[in-house]
Amino acid sequence: MNKIERQNNWTNYWKNNSVDSCRDGIKAKASQLENFWAETAEMIKNNDQVLDLCTGKGDVIQQLISYQLGEDKALAHYTGVDLSDMDSRVIEKKFGSYKDKVRFKYGTHISDLPFEEKTFEFVTSQFGIEYAFNENVIKEICRVMKSKGIARFATHHKESALIKVAKQEIQHIDLLSEKGGFFDCMKSLIPVFAKLRNPANAKKINKDQKAISAREQFNSESQKVITQAEKSSVPDLLQESLSFSRQVFDIAKIKGASAAKDKLISYHNELNLSKERMIDLIDSSLDKVDLEKLDKSFVTYGKKITKKEELKNDGEIVAWGIEIS
Repeated sequence: MNKIERQNNWTNYWKNNSVDSCRDGIKAKASQLENFWAETAEMIKNNDQVLDLCTGKGDVIQQLISYQLGEDKALAHYTGVDLSDMDSRVIEKKFGSYKDKVRFKYGTHISDLPFEEKTFEFVTSQFGIEYAFNENVIKEICRVMKSKGIARFATHHKESALIKVAKQEIQHIDLLSEKGGFFDCMKSLIPVFAKLRNPANAKKINKDQKAISAREQFNSESQKVITQAEKSSVPDLLQESLSFSRQVFDIAKIKGASAAKDKLISYHNELNLSKERMIDLIDSSLDKVDLEKLDKSFVTYGKKITKKEELKNDGEIVAWGIEIS
């Protein structure tokens, strides 16, 4: 995705409270990812300036504040920036009485940060910064960090459980979207259910060869989806789509074909956007070679990777934990 496409896609994601299945488990309790942020909170001192890059709705900031409060520590000052176009006032409200310690700058690209040099003691990011790593971004991060500043990033790992799930879900979306596949057959069956708004049409439909053929084709494609769901370790999307088809047909019976088709189109578009995000996720994930290249780039600007570890949850890799100073 280019800059504008990514901005629009993620703005839509956050505004609609969408959740891609591949992101499930990110906040799992007792995971090494959670421990990574607990360690970060321990390092942050009273009145430190903390910059959270690709902040989304400020989840990392909220987590760090929670840890600081739990340790009875005075809060640092937090700034979140994100490319998406959100209303910062809405996000700040969720911080309640601590909102004076938090500010957000949305519509901000991290290759052009609106801050003075050496402003921040800490720079953080979770599952975001890797989408934008390039020389300009690295230069900007180093520019706004204080001389003894520290960056702590949790990034996507090429062998993580999240990447494995994303790859499967892309395959599932492709299966549902095949020409003549599940979604096409659902669309063909909508007018049949719309006729059932008039109960008198039920007997006619049972004798209508086109209706019978449409139903048989849909049942055949549904069985393909069921079979794939039974084989998959992450069947959620396929199961959701089967359930969604019943909702669409109910809408057709109650509100008519047009409303049902609009519902299907909206859902299909949402899945396509989700697919784009997952492709972006896979392309942006990092392996050891990528980290070596990243380290060389930071060295150019006077910083280096001082710590890298594979963060796990229940034995599965979830992310890289990276420290830069």
